[in-house]
Amino acid sequence: MSKIVLIVEDEVLVGMMLARKIEEFGFTVCAVVTTGEEGLAVAERERPGVILMDVSLGGEMDGIEAARLVRERLGIPVVFFTGYNRDENLMARAKEVQALAVVDKLGPVEELISALEKGFDSFST
Repeated sequence: MSKIVLIVEDEVLVGMMLARKIEEFGFTVCAVVTTGEEGLAVAERERPGVILMDVSLGGEMDGIEAARLVRERLGIPVVFFTGYNRDENLMARAKEVQALAVVDKLGPVEELISALEKGFDSFST
């Protein structure tokens, strides 16, 4: 089974770096997009197994709202990738949308890979 990931990250260079890094671990990245609206549209079209989503995005909706819509409409698990993982309000909102994990952008890549693997192991499509 192919492990297809959609990356939603408003910083294009960070998104491309993430794509390259997780592909080294055997994942396939179907797209890197910069807004929640694009993320939702691509998720509906591509049906990735897991979405790696930044919390702070440009556009009309933040990553948490986009994740809520993805979970409600498509049931695709989301891993948040953020520099704000110590923000209690953010963590509470992430819990509400049943995020698999909230991974620190500055943390070890193994933490990110572990969270993605959890998504594929727990919610195989």
